[in-house]
Amino acid sequence: MKRQLFLIFIVSLLVLSLAAGCAPQQRPMPETKPAPQQRSEPLPNTPKGPGNRVPNADSQEDAKRAEVLVDRIEDLEGIEDATVIISGSTAYVGVDMEADMQGRMTDVMKQRVTDRAKKSDMMLTRVYVSADSDTVTRLRNYARDIEDGKPISGIIRQIDEMFRRPAPTVR
Repeated sequence: MKRQLFLIFIVSLLVLSLAAGCAPQQRPMPETKPAPQQRSEPLPNTPKGPGNRVPNADSQEDAKRAEVLVDRIEDLEGIEDATVIISGSTAYVGVDMEADMQGRMTDVMKQRVTDRAKKSDMMLTRVYVSADSDTVTRLRNYARDIEDGKPISGIIRQIDEMFRRPAPTVR
């Protein structure tokens, strides 16, 4: 009888230790902090200037920046019309070339547009430029949608995709 009791005790002890050893480890939950808010004004004692503002302060500011950029880009030789959409530190530029330059958007011309945009707006870090007529037309339509108050987040995703894929060229 003592032997059976001792055996039951040992088997019970083994089962309990196996059950405790195989239990998942309890880990503390990570502390979640809210995302930092972007500042629309510079920090105190920061000199005023275009390079000291924070991108994405609001879409109205981006629209004003785009208007200024359109004027500056249209001043370039060979460019008749420009459409610009700005989202934070990224500008999407569509240009219509003058009649004598039609179809001759070169890498040099794209670099001139990019340089002019970055000089005009110090907050820009990326500038996408296209002279493809379909891309420019779609960009104009997106700009009109933004002016009409449509949500900018979905539009920006579509524009970003449009500029990332190569435009077909006819030779």
